[in-house]
This record gives sequence, structure tokens and C-alpha cells, in this order.
Amino acid sequence: MKEELDNTETNQITLNKPKKKRSRFMSFFRYSYFTILHLLAAGALFAVFTALAVHFKWTNDNGSVDLNSRYFSKMADKYNQGFKTDSMSVVKNEYIMFRQIGVLTKYSPTNAKTILAAYHKTGNIEVALRMLDAVNLCMIKNQSYQKEIAQIKWDKDDKALSVFAWSNYNEWKQFCKVIKADKHAIDSVSALTGVESRMIVMCLVGEQVRMFNSGREKFKKYVTPFNRLILPKNRGYGVTGILQNTAVRIEQNLYDKSSPFYAGDYFQKCLNAKDSFPELINDTIEAHKNIIIQRLIKGGDHFYSYLYTAFFLRQFQAHWEKAGFTLTNRPEILGTLFNLGYQKSKPKKNPSVGGSNFIVGDKEYTFGGLCYEFYYSGELQDLFPLTGEGFTPVQKVIANNRNLDEKIKKRLEKEEKDAKARQALEGIEVLREIN
Repeated sequence: MKEELDNTETNQITLNKPKKKRSRFMSFFRYSYFTILHLLAAGALFAVFTALAVHFKWTNDNGSVDLNSRYFSKMADKYNQGFKTDSMSVVKNEYIMFRQIGVLTKYSPTNAKTILAAYHKTGNIEVALRMLDAVNLCMIKNQSYQKEIAQIKWDKDDKALSVFAWSNYNEWKQFCKVIKADKHAIDSVSALTGVESRMIVMCLVGEQVRMFNSGREKFKKYVTPFNRLILPKNRGYGVTGILQNTAVRIEQNLYDKSSPFYAGDYFQKCLNAKDSFPELINDTIEAHKNIIIQRLIKGGDHFYSYLYTAFFLRQFQAHWEKAGFTLTNRPEILGTLFNLGYQKSKPKKNPSVGGSNFIVGDKEYTFGGLCYEFYYSGELQDLFPLTGEGFTPVQKVIANNRNLDEKIKKRLEKEEKDAKARQALEGIEVLREIN
């Protein structure tokens, strides 16, 4: 009996196993089905909702007004309507631009460099100012920066002034006008001697600028009404004020090979040999001295004043080169030596800068110091640029002037022609007076 019961239970267990597996499968199928069905329904509902949202513009972002919107409008009005391009406005805007870049350099050198590069590339002041406005907006919370920017003011009466005080005088403006007439003569001397034009003009500037005060009446008398350079007879001869004895020695050094200032055989050919016999010169030959003086005070383009000036500078350079130094990039030393003379030329590593003292306006200058300021000031650079080569090597000068004899011949012929023309005019004037 017991065995029968055991068999019956075993059979029931065996019969119930498939049913349990079938029940689990049905449950899994049912849950999966409803899950997928719900996911599909949710996807369809989302698609319908999205379509409705797009159709009725429910998803549009209303946005917000930028806090700096008013600033942007102000800038647009500033450049679109109020930005003037007349000459005075350009000067004003350029001044403000550079001042702001200067302030920005203290706080953000990178941005200042970027803006300056953009200006140099485009030459457009408006672009640079717009870039500065963008920076100013980003720096709005930097109180020290904003304070410095706010202090930048334009005053047309003083903002156009140069830091080189001598160049702000009306006399300087007049000088700049009249020097243009001598450009050809100066450049010709430069090509002939290998002395940079700006070096030659530097000595002229030193001599002329010191007349702004001490010779103010002379300047007004000669330069302003007649567009002529001053001939400072009280200091020397010619527009560069070369002393008589200095001029005589300049010629001697062209021929005296034993002189420490001898620059080379080539330079003997650069002077008008027809009127000059330097090998016979001494202080007792007054006739020849008079010839030199006549050359230096010759009117017109002042060629000989510039020629003797170039010889003088070239001889200083030769003296220093023999001692192992160069004056190529030492305009202040050249100016000092030009002013003080041969006796002060003592080649050494750290020479002193100086020369005669004079006052222009309320500032005191030395001749050498003024020459340095002019040379690197950028004034007159359109006419006489700073080349970085104060003295062209002699061999190169010789190569550049292979037809030197022909050039000198043409210049002499022109001088003779001009002299005859002057004599003819003088003869006509005499006849008129007699009649």
C-alpha cells in the first residue's frame, strides 16, 4: 500500500513539471509583449507630441536680452554715423587708439599685440578701435583699467606735439620745407662719399636748430620770407657752419696719407680739383682760403657745404676704424666731433657725448645730444631715411662711382654755365645803372 502511494506521488510530480515550465514561458511572453507594446505606444506618442510642438512652436526659446545690448547699439551708432574721417579726426582717433593700446599693454600684452598687429596689417584705425571696444567690454569690471581708459582725453592743442621739443616749433616746420630744395645735393654728396644722407642732414640740423633761439631774428629774416637756410657766419661758413681752418684741414686730410684722418685715395677725386690745390695749402695762402669760403657760402643747393661735411664725417670714421672702432651707429659721437673738431677725436670704447650747449625754448641741449635725437626721431625720414649703414664701405663706393670723372665733369660744366649766367646778369645790371 505504501509503495502504491509513493508511486502515485512520483507520477504526479512528473506530470506537473511541464506545466510549470509552460507557465513561466507564458508569463515571460506576456510581459515582453506588453513592454514592447508600451514602448511603441510611447514612441508614437512622443513623435505625435514633437510634431505638434513644432507645428504650434511650443519648443521655441524666447531667449533674453543681453545685458550689453545697449553698449552694442551705442558702438554701432558710433561707427556707422558718428565716425568721422577728416584729417583732424584721423589724428584724434589714432592718438586715442595708441593711448588705449598703451594702457592695455599693462593689463593684457597679448591682446594689445594682436590689436597693434591688426592695425599695422590693415592700416584701418576703425578696425583697431572696434577691437579695443570689444576688449573694454570684457574688462568692464576691472576698475583700475577703466579708470586709466577714462583719463585718456584729446586736446588738439597739445596732442599733436612730438616728444622731441625742438620739432614742435614753427621754425622747424619752415626748416622742413626748405630742406627739400637741397635733397638732390645731399643725396648726390651721399652717393659720392658713401656717407648716409641722414648723417649729413644730422649735422645741418644741429647747426640750424640752435639758431631757433639765439638766431631767432635771423631765422625769421632769412628762412621764413625767403625759404633759405641760415648761413651762421658768426660760427663758421656755409649752412653747416664749418670753420675756415677746419675746411682747410679737411682738404689737407684728403691728400695727406700720413694723417690719421686719411680716408683713402678715392676721396681726392671727389673735390673740384680745378679750383683747389690742397697739397700747397698752409695758413698763409689766403687766396686759397677765400676759394674754400666761396664754395661754402655758395648759394643755391649748398653742395659744397654738404660735401665738406661728408668729408669731415668720413675722416672721423677712418680715424676710428684704424683704432678698431666704428662710428656707423654712433650719431651722437659724430655730432660731438663735428662740433668740437679734430682735436677731440680720440678713439676709445666709451667716448663722451657733448659739444656746445644751447637752449631751445626752455630745454638745454648739447650738439651731440641733439644730433642723436634727430637721427632717431623719425623726422624727415621720408626724405632722408635711416638706413642702418652710416658709412658705405669704400670699395663699394668706388664700385658705385665708376664713372666718377664724368659726373664731376658734368657738375663743373654746370657750375661754369651758372657762373657765366650770373656774370651776364651782373653786366646787364651795371649797364642799366650806367644808363
